[in-house]
Amino acid sequence: MSKWLQAVLFDFDGTLTRPGSLDFNTIRRAVKCPAGIPILEHIETLATDEPRKRAIRILEQYELEAAKRSQPNAGAEDLIVFLKSLQLKLGILTRNSLNSVSVALMNFSRVQESDFNAIITRHDPARPKPHPESVLLAASRLGVAPDKILVVGDYVFDIEAGQQAGAQTVFLHTSATTRLPDPPADYTIKVLNELKAIFGPSIEL
Repeated sequence: MSKWLQAVLFDFDGTLTRPGSLDFNTIRRAVKCPAGIPILEHIETLATDEPRKRAIRILEQYELEAAKRSQPNAGAEDLIVFLKSLQLKLGILTRNSLNSVSVALMNFSRVQESDFNAIITRHDPARPKPHPESVLLAASRLGVAPDKILVVGDYVFDIEAGQQAGAQTVFLHTSATTRLPDPPADYTIKVLNELKAIFGPSIEL
């Protein structure tokens, strides 16, 4: 790992939490989202305020239900504790609502919301992943240059956003992976604890 690393920015669902809590196919059907279009982008295309508000209500209902039953991903809490011991700044970058993140974090036993220096959600003033704007906003709130951030996620949008923002990236490849990033991430891991090996003894904080 390069000596200049100062922060780690995590995707949330499927990365810090176990994959599978949020059923995207069910949500897509509920908001009548066509194939090939991401859910948030579909909602933005709806013609008037009322259909958009209805779709957001449906989305947030599913997110909240998923958050209540979500569990920390394997190794997630150990990794957060480890990274905090290195005095790295930590952030979360998600296309979900802040409320769903807060609720899901209540299921963690060793990690809480205050452990993260920045939490960027779809309610923040930045276009969501895969647009790099959300990573750049996180960098600003963390007080760290984008090229000093490591972006970690389990979906191509995470990697694309990090790459376009100039950050280094880590792809979490799991049994739930449906698409590989192209170009590939700087690092690929299969479990979160593998991320520890990326941090060499030469890291300078």
